[in-house]
Amino acid sequence: MYHHILLSYDGSDHAKKAAERAAELASAFGAHVTIVTAYPTSPSFIIGAKDISDEEMRAYWVAKADELDDVFTSRNISIHKVVKAADPKNLILDTAEELEVDAIVIGSRGLSNYARFMLGGVSQSVTQHAHCDVIVVK
Repeated sequence: MYHHILLSYDGSDHAKKAAERAAELASAFGAHVTIVTAYPTSPSFIIGAKDISDEEMRAYWVAKADELDDVFTSRNISIHKVVKAADPKNLILDTAEELEVDAIVIGSRGLSNYARFMLGGVSQSVTQHAHCDVIVVK
């Protein structure tokens, strides 16, 4: 049923639960998993945030995505990672379409209430616009 699953991952508790669900599905169907992690292009939206370089920002988010290696390799599931400075909704939807994935697995929440109000719910937008099944994990 599922041959290629896209997992949206931001390190939140809901994203960690989504990773477990993606691993269960991939194991059951013998599917490949692409892990997508989008991060802000600048931390400047956080008042008082310390300036960090683009390299430091990318390294932080790559390390976040790397947290999942054991979840998948322990189950012999092949993975690929996409880690980019981008709007999460667009990166998830564009990558899913480009790779022709069969399903997207995403946590129900990943942002603070303020950020969700300002940016809109990623899981809600992905659910509305995806070309494939979307599994929202609570």
